[in-house]
Formats: sequence, C-alpha cells, structure tokens
Amino acid sequence: MTSKLLLSVALGLGLFLAVSGCNSTESETSQTTTPAADTDSSDHSEMEHDHSGHDHGDGDHAGKTDMEKMTEALASFSEEDRKSAMKQHFCPVSGEMLGTMGEPEKVEVHGQNVWICCDGCKDKLLAEPDKYLAKLK
Repeated sequence: MTSKLLLSVALGLGLFLAVSGCNSTESETSQTTTPAADTDSSDHSEMEHDHSGHDHGDGDHAGKTDMEKMTEALASFSEEDRKSAMKQHFCPVSGEMLGTMGEPEKVEVHGQNVWICCDGCKDKLLAEPDKYLAKLK
C-alpha cells in the first residue's frame, strides 16, 4: 500500500509540474513581474554580453525552480551576503532572479552593495548607477 501511495504522489506531482511549469502565457508572465524585473528588453540582451558560462536551466540546474537555483548559488556566501542577495532577489540591470545564471556578483555603487546576475551587467550598472539603484527602492 505504501508504494502505491508514493507512486500516486509522485505521479500527481509530476502532472502538476508538467501542467503548471512552463505553460504560462505572456499575459500571465507580465502580471507577475516585479518592479526590479520590469526592465527594458535591451537591458539584458544575449548579444550585449556573453552568457556562455551560465547554466540557464540545463546541466545541474535541470528541473529546479529559480528559488532552488538561487539558494544553491548563494550557499557558499557569508551569512551577511546571502541575506543581502536574498533580500534584493533580482538583478536591477537584467531583471533576472539572482542565482539563476550562476553565482551573482556584488558591486559597490555610491556606497551601496548591489547584486547583479553576472559580470556582463557590471558595465551597465556602473555607467548608469542612478537608473539601476532606483529599481532597488
């Protein structure tokens, strides 16, 4: 009986993930964006900087939620940095959830620590710091 129950739970969870996982429509996605994620599409173009070193959902991250990816990426951080990155949650330049493309990077801007998703966002952040700091408020 226990193995049947476990099988039923596993199948139910798999069905739930298959139905709800990546089947959101554009209107659902736009309704769930946060202010930090509400960036111009030009802010994080693949053409503007190299993302070849990032995972983007394959390899070790396959099947994991963005929150699981973030938690794993921040696991080696100091408690202070982990809390700071978790509180900020998103890269102000790209709008990407921190940790979904690997370990985020901390950059000091006007005396404030700012977390970015990747080194490719650093130049944009430093070129227009006020624009991106405003997204963190």
